[in-house]
Amino acid sequence: MAKPLSQEEIDILLEVRSQIGEQGDYDLEALESMMTAEAEKKILPYNFKRPRLFSQDQMRVLHYVHEAFARDLSVYLSAQLRTLVDIGLSAIDQVLYSEFVMSSAPPSALYVVDVHPLHQKIVLELDPRLAIFTVEKLFGGPGIFLRKPRELSQIERRIMDKVMMRAFRELEKAWKQIHEIHLEEAGFESNAEFVQILPGVEPALVATFEVSIYEQRSFINICYPYILLERILGHSAMKQWRSSSTTEVPPAVRQRYEEQLEKIEVELRAVMGRTRIKLSELMTLEVGDVLVLERRVNQPVQVYIGEREKFRAIPGRSGKHRALRILEVVPPELPLEEDELESDASAA
Repeated sequence: MAKPLSQEEIDILLEVRSQIGEQGDYDLEALESMMTAEAEKKILPYNFKRPRLFSQDQMRVLHYVHEAFARDLSVYLSAQLRTLVDIGLSAIDQVLYSEFVMSSAPPSALYVVDVHPLHQKIVLELDPRLAIFTVEKLFGGPGIFLRKPRELSQIERRIMDKVMMRAFRELEKAWKQIHEIHLEEAGFESNAEFVQILPGVEPALVATFEVSIYEQRSFINICYPYILLERILGHSAMKQWRSSSTTEVPPAVRQRYEEQLEKIEVELRAVMGRTRIKLSELMTLEVGDVLVLERRVNQPVQVYIGEREKFRAIPGRSGKHRALRILEVVPPELPLEEDELESDASAA
Protein backbone atom coordinates (compact mmCIF):
# COMPACT_ATOMS: atom_id res chain seq x y z
CA MET A 1 0.00 0.00 0.00
CA ALA A 2 1.38 3.43 -0.95
CA LYS A 3 2.36 5.82 1.82
CA PRO A 4 -0.29 8.57 2.24
CA LEU A 5 0.87 12.13 1.57
CA SER A 6 1.02 14.64 4.37
CA GLN A 7 -0.74 18.01 4.10
CA GLU A 8 2.59 19.77 3.49
CA GLU A 9 3.46 17.39 0.64
CA ILE A 10 0.03 18.00 -0.90
CA ASP A 11 0.59 21.77 -0.67
CA ILE A 12 3.95 21.39 -2.44
CA LEU A 13 2.36 19.35 -5.23
CA LEU A 14 -0.32 21.98 -5.73
CA GLU A 15 2.29 24.72 -5.81
CA VAL A 16 4.36 22.87 -8.41
CA ARG A 17 1.22 22.23 -10.46
CA SER A 18 0.35 25.91 -10.47
CA GLN A 19 3.90 26.88 -11.49
CA ILE A 20 4.26 24.33 -14.32
CA GLY A 21 0.74 24.66 -15.69
CA GLU A 22 -1.81 22.10 -16.62
CA GLN A 23 0.03 20.98 -19.81
CA GLY A 24 3.50 20.76 -18.29
CA ASP A 25 5.36 17.70 -17.05
CA TYR A 26 6.59 17.20 -13.51
CA ASP A 27 10.32 17.04 -12.86
CA LEU A 28 10.64 14.41 -10.15
CA GLU A 29 14.13 15.52 -9.14
CA ALA A 30 13.01 19.12 -8.77
CA LEU A 31 9.97 18.00 -6.80
CA GLU A 32 12.12 15.90 -4.47
CA SER A 33 14.51 18.81 -3.92
CA MET A 34 11.58 21.08 -3.02
CA MET A 35 10.30 18.57 -0.48
CA THR A 36 13.78 18.24 1.01
CA ALA A 37 14.11 22.03 1.26
CA GLU A 38 10.69 22.21 2.93
CA ALA A 39 11.74 19.59 5.48
CA GLU A 40 14.97 21.43 6.22
CA LYS A 41 12.97 24.52 7.16
CA LYS A 42 11.78 22.68 10.27
CA ILE A 43 15.37 22.20 11.50
CA LEU A 44 16.28 24.93 13.94
CA PRO A 45 19.92 26.06 13.64
CA TYR A 46 22.12 25.95 16.72
CA ASN A 47 25.19 28.16 16.95
CA PHE A 48 27.81 26.53 19.15
CA LYS A 49 29.71 29.80 19.31
CA ARG A 50 26.65 31.43 20.89
CA PRO A 51 24.98 28.75 23.00
CA ARG A 52 21.60 29.27 24.61
CA LEU A 53 22.22 30.67 28.07
CA PHE A 54 18.74 30.18 29.49
CA SER A 55 17.14 26.86 30.38
CA GLN A 56 13.52 25.98 29.61
CA ASP A 57 12.52 26.62 33.23
CA GLN A 58 14.15 30.05 33.13
CA MET A 59 12.46 30.92 29.84
CA ARG A 60 9.14 29.83 31.34
CA VAL A 61 9.71 32.21 34.25
CA LEU A 62 10.66 35.05 31.90
CA HIS A 63 7.47 34.57 29.88
CA TYR A 64 5.42 34.47 33.09
CA VAL A 65 6.94 37.73 34.36
CA HIS A 66 6.61 39.71 31.14
CA GLU A 67 3.10 38.50 30.35
CA ALA A 68 2.05 39.74 33.79
CA PHE A 69 3.78 43.08 33.11
CA ALA A 70 2.05 43.42 29.72
CA ARG A 71 -1.34 42.65 31.25
CA ASP A 72 -1.03 45.19 34.09
CA LEU A 73 0.44 47.94 31.91
CA SER A 74 -2.35 47.40 29.38
CA VAL A 75 -4.98 47.96 32.10
CA TYR A 76 -3.24 51.13 33.32
CA LEU A 77 -2.85 52.70 29.86
CA SER A 78 -6.43 51.81 28.89
CA ALA A 79 -7.70 53.69 31.95
CA GLN A 80 -5.41 56.70 31.45
CA LEU A 81 -6.00 57.10 27.71
CA ARG A 82 -9.72 56.22 27.89
CA THR A 83 -9.40 53.78 25.03
CA LEU A 84 -8.59 50.11 24.60
CA VAL A 85 -4.85 49.47 24.71
CA ASP A 86 -3.82 45.89 23.99
CA ILE A 87 -0.25 44.95 24.97
CA GLY A 88 1.02 41.44 24.33
CA LEU A 89 4.38 39.74 24.66
CA SER A 90 5.63 38.97 21.14
CA ALA A 91 8.99 37.34 21.75
CA ILE A 92 11.90 36.92 24.14
CA ASP A 93 15.20 36.65 22.27
CA GLN A 94 18.79 36.14 23.32
CA VAL A 95 21.04 38.53 21.37
CA LEU A 96 24.33 40.36 21.63
CA TYR A 97 24.00 43.87 22.98
CA SER A 98 25.47 45.26 19.75
CA GLU A 99 22.61 43.58 17.85
CA PHE A 100 20.06 45.33 20.04
CA VAL A 101 21.77 48.68 19.41
CA MET A 102 21.77 48.10 15.64
CA SER A 103 18.09 47.09 15.64
CA SER A 104 17.04 50.36 17.27
CA ALA A 105 16.50 52.94 14.55
CA PRO A 106 16.78 56.59 15.60
CA PRO A 107 14.92 58.62 16.59
CA SER A 108 13.65 56.48 19.43
CA ALA A 109 12.76 56.84 23.10
CA LEU A 110 15.27 54.91 25.20
CA TYR A 111 14.99 54.99 28.98
CA VAL A 112 18.10 53.83 30.85
CA VAL A 113 16.97 52.35 34.16
CA ASP A 114 19.00 51.52 37.27
CA VAL A 115 18.15 48.18 38.90
CA HIS A 116 18.63 48.30 42.67
CA PRO A 117 20.09 46.60 44.67
CA LEU A 118 21.83 44.63 41.88
CA HIS A 119 23.75 47.68 40.57
CA GLN A 120 22.93 46.96 36.94
CA LYS A 121 21.12 48.84 34.20
CA ILE A 122 18.42 47.87 31.71
CA VAL A 123 17.07 49.72 28.68
CA LEU A 124 13.38 50.22 28.05
CA GLU A 125 12.77 51.28 24.45
CA LEU A 126 9.49 52.97 23.60
CA ASP A 127 8.19 53.73 20.13
CA PRO A 128 8.26 57.56 20.01
CA ARG A 129 4.97 57.54 18.06
CA LEU A 130 3.38 55.74 21.03
CA ALA A 131 4.81 58.34 23.44
CA ILE A 132 3.51 61.27 21.36
CA PHE A 133 0.10 59.59 21.04
CA THR A 134 0.00 59.08 24.83
CA VAL A 135 0.84 62.73 25.55
CA GLU A 136 -1.82 63.94 23.13
CA LYS A 137 -4.50 61.67 24.64
CA LEU A 138 -3.60 62.72 28.19
CA PHE A 139 -4.28 66.35 27.22
CA GLY A 140 -7.67 65.50 25.70
CA GLY A 141 -6.63 65.39 22.05
CA PRO A 142 -7.98 62.91 19.48
CA GLY A 143 -4.76 60.91 19.44
CA ILE A 144 -3.24 60.31 16.00
CA PHE A 145 -0.28 58.09 15.25
CA LEU A 146 2.43 59.90 13.30
CA ARG A 147 3.55 58.33 10.04
CA LYS A 148 7.20 59.04 10.79
CA PRO A 149 8.68 59.06 14.30
CA ARG A 150 10.37 62.15 15.69
CA GLU A 151 12.31 62.98 18.83
CA LEU A 152 10.39 63.81 21.99
CA SER A 153 10.51 67.39 23.14
CA GLN A 154 11.50 68.30 26.69
CA ILE A 155 7.84 69.00 27.59
CA GLU A 156 6.71 65.64 26.18
CA ARG A 157 9.47 63.87 28.12
CA ARG A 158 8.39 65.55 31.37
CA ILE A 159 4.81 64.45 30.79
CA MET A 160 5.87 60.90 29.95
CA ASP A 161 7.87 60.66 33.19
CA LYS A 162 4.69 59.94 35.17
CA VAL A 163 3.62 57.23 32.73
CA MET A 164 7.08 55.65 32.74
CA MET A 165 7.25 55.70 36.54
CA ARG A 166 4.04 53.66 36.59
CA ALA A 167 5.51 51.32 33.97
CA PHE A 168 8.56 50.81 36.21
CA ARG A 169 6.30 50.02 39.17
CA GLU A 170 4.39 47.46 37.10
CA LEU A 171 7.64 45.81 36.04
CA GLU A 172 8.79 45.72 39.67
CA LYS A 173 5.52 44.07 40.64
CA ALA A 174 5.88 41.47 37.89
CA TRP A 175 9.40 40.58 39.09
CA LYS A 176 8.50 40.65 42.79
CA GLN A 177 7.58 36.97 43.00
CA ILE A 178 11.00 36.04 41.57
CA HIS A 179 13.28 38.73 43.00
CA GLU A 180 12.70 42.03 44.79
CA ILE A 181 14.04 44.88 42.63
CA HIS A 182 13.61 48.65 42.48
CA LEU A 183 13.76 50.54 39.17
CA GLU A 184 14.83 54.17 38.86
CA GLU A 185 15.31 56.19 35.69
CA ALA A 186 18.98 57.01 35.11
CA GLY A 187 18.87 58.68 31.71
CA PHE A 188 17.11 59.21 28.38
CA GLU A 189 18.45 58.98 24.84
CA SER A 190 16.97 59.07 21.36
CA ASN A 191 19.86 57.17 19.76
CA ALA A 192 20.82 53.70 20.97
CA GLU A 193 24.47 54.22 20.00
CA PHE A 194 24.80 56.60 22.96
CA VAL A 195 23.46 54.00 25.41
CA GLN A 196 26.27 51.73 26.55
CA ILE A 197 25.12 49.73 29.56
CA LEU A 198 27.54 46.88 28.69
CA PRO A 199 30.07 45.96 25.97
CA GLY A 200 28.62 45.15 22.56
CA VAL A 201 29.92 41.57 22.55
CA GLU A 202 28.15 40.72 25.82
CA PRO A 203 24.94 38.66 25.66
CA ALA A 204 21.61 40.26 26.46
CA LEU A 205 17.95 39.31 26.48
CA VAL A 206 15.31 41.42 24.70
CA ALA A 207 11.61 41.15 25.55
CA THR A 208 9.47 42.56 22.72
CA PHE A 209 5.88 43.71 23.27
CA GLU A 210 3.33 44.58 20.61
CA VAL A 211 1.01 47.50 21.42
CA SER A 212 -2.28 47.77 19.51
CA ILE A 213 -4.40 50.96 19.64
CA TYR A 214 -7.08 51.79 17.06
CA GLU A 215 -5.66 49.04 14.82
CA GLN A 216 -2.33 50.88 14.96
CA ARG A 217 0.70 48.76 15.81
CA SER A 218 3.49 49.95 18.05
CA PHE A 219 6.15 48.35 20.24
CA ILE A 220 7.96 48.33 23.56
CA ASN A 221 11.34 46.61 24.06
CA ILE A 222 13.12 45.79 27.31
CA CYS A 223 16.82 44.87 27.09
CA TYR A 224 18.40 43.02 30.04
CA PRO A 225 22.11 42.26 30.41
CA TYR A 226 22.68 38.52 30.82
CA ILE A 227 24.71 39.05 34.00
CA LEU A 228 21.66 40.72 35.60
CA LEU A 229 19.26 37.89 34.74
CA GLU A 230 21.84 35.34 35.84
CA ARG A 231 21.69 36.82 39.34
CA ILE A 232 17.91 37.20 39.35
CA LEU A 233 17.22 33.72 37.99
CA GLY A 234 19.65 31.93 40.29
CA HIS A 235 18.88 28.56 41.81
CA SER A 236 17.53 30.07 45.02
CA ALA A 237 15.19 32.41 43.13
CA MET A 238 13.91 29.59 40.92
CA LYS A 239 13.32 27.39 43.95
CA GLN A 240 11.46 30.20 45.67
CA TRP A 241 9.27 30.75 42.59
CA ARG A 242 8.39 27.05 42.35
CA SER A 243 7.48 26.87 46.02
CA SER A 244 5.40 30.05 45.87
CA SER A 245 3.58 28.89 42.73
CA THR A 246 2.61 25.63 44.45
CA THR A 247 1.54 27.02 47.81
CA GLU A 248 -0.35 24.55 49.99
CA VAL A 249 -4.06 25.19 50.30
CA PRO A 250 -5.08 26.43 53.79
CA PRO A 251 -6.89 23.77 55.90
CA ALA A 252 -10.11 25.80 56.10
CA VAL A 253 -10.25 26.21 52.32
CA ARG A 254 -9.43 22.54 51.79
CA GLN A 255 -12.23 21.48 54.17
CA ARG A 256 -14.70 23.70 52.32
CA TYR A 257 -13.69 22.11 49.01
CA GLU A 258 -14.10 18.62 50.45
CA GLU A 259 -17.55 19.44 51.83
CA GLN A 260 -18.67 20.66 48.41
CA LEU A 261 -17.22 17.61 46.66
CA GLU A 262 -19.01 15.24 49.04
CA LYS A 263 -22.37 16.66 47.86
CA ILE A 264 -21.70 15.80 44.21
CA GLU A 265 -23.68 12.81 42.93
CA VAL A 266 -21.97 10.33 40.60
CA GLU A 267 -23.32 7.38 38.65
CA LEU A 268 -22.25 3.97 39.95
CA ARG A 269 -23.01 0.88 37.87
CA ALA A 270 -22.05 -2.79 38.00
CA VAL A 271 -21.45 -4.81 34.83
CA MET A 272 -22.81 -8.29 35.51
CA GLY A 273 -21.43 -9.70 32.27
CA ARG A 274 -21.24 -9.35 28.51
CA THR A 275 -22.12 -11.38 25.47
CA ARG A 276 -22.32 -10.95 21.71
CA ILE A 277 -25.28 -11.99 19.60
CA LYS A 278 -26.38 -11.38 16.04
CA LEU A 279 -28.83 -8.62 15.28
CA SER A 280 -31.30 -11.17 13.92
CA GLU A 281 -31.20 -13.04 17.25
CA LEU A 282 -31.67 -9.78 19.14
CA MET A 283 -34.82 -9.02 17.15
CA THR A 284 -36.34 -12.40 18.08
CA LEU A 285 -35.71 -12.20 21.85
CA GLU A 286 -38.78 -12.72 24.02
CA VAL A 287 -39.61 -12.70 27.72
CA GLY A 288 -38.10 -15.78 29.36
CA ASP A 289 -35.21 -16.24 26.91
CA VAL A 290 -31.79 -16.84 28.49
CA LEU A 291 -28.57 -15.11 27.48
CA VAL A 292 -25.28 -16.85 28.29
CA LEU A 293 -22.76 -14.30 29.58
CA GLU A 294 -18.99 -14.54 29.30
CA ARG A 295 -18.46 -14.14 33.07
CA ARG A 296 -18.52 -17.15 35.40
CA VAL A 297 -20.72 -17.11 38.49
CA ASN A 298 -17.75 -17.15 40.89
CA GLN A 299 -15.94 -14.26 39.17
CA PRO A 300 -16.27 -10.73 40.60
CA VAL A 301 -18.24 -8.11 38.70
CA GLN A 302 -16.80 -4.80 37.54
CA VAL A 303 -18.08 -1.65 39.24
CA TYR A 304 -17.77 1.61 37.32
CA ILE A 305 -17.98 5.25 38.36
CA GLY A 306 -18.66 7.13 35.17
CA GLU A 307 -16.58 5.38 32.52
CA ARG A 308 -13.75 4.14 34.77
CA GLU A 309 -13.58 0.88 36.65
CA LYS A 310 -13.06 1.61 40.34
CA PHE A 311 -14.00 -1.59 42.23
CA ARG A 312 -14.47 -5.32 41.84
CA ALA A 313 -17.32 -6.86 43.85
CA ILE A 314 -19.65 -9.83 44.24
CA PRO A 315 -23.44 -9.43 43.92
CA GLY A 316 -25.80 -10.40 46.73
CA ARG A 317 -28.56 -9.09 48.99
CA SER A 318 -28.72 -6.78 51.95
CA GLY A 319 -32.12 -7.37 53.51
CA LYS A 320 -34.67 -6.91 50.73
CA HIS A 321 -32.28 -4.96 48.49
CA ARG A 322 -29.81 -6.13 45.88
CA ALA A 323 -26.30 -5.18 46.92
CA LEU A 324 -22.61 -5.43 46.07
CA ARG A 325 -19.80 -6.38 48.41
CA ILE A 326 -16.55 -4.65 47.46
CA LEU A 327 -13.66 -7.10 47.16
CA GLU A 328 -10.89 -4.81 45.92
CA VAL A 329 -10.18 -1.27 44.74
CA VAL A 330 -8.83 -0.98 41.19
CA PRO A 331 -5.70 1.23 41.14
CA PRO A 332 -6.00 4.24 38.80
CA GLU A 333 -2.79 3.20 37.03
CA LEU A 334 -4.50 0.19 35.46
CA PRO A 335 -5.23 0.85 31.77
CA LEU A 336 -8.83 1.03 30.71
CA GLU A 337 -9.42 -1.42 27.90
CA GLU A 338 -11.82 -0.60 25.11
CA ASP A 339 -13.85 -3.74 25.51
CA GLU A 340 -14.47 -2.83 29.15
CA LEU A 341 -16.33 0.26 28.03
CA GLU A 342 -18.88 -1.76 26.09
CA SER A 343 -22.17 -1.91 27.92
CA ASP A 344 -24.16 -4.33 25.80
CA ALA A 345 -25.40 -6.12 28.93
CA SER A 346 -25.03 -4.08 32.13
CA ALA A 347 -27.07 -3.57 35.28
CA ALA A 348 -27.06 -0.72 37.76
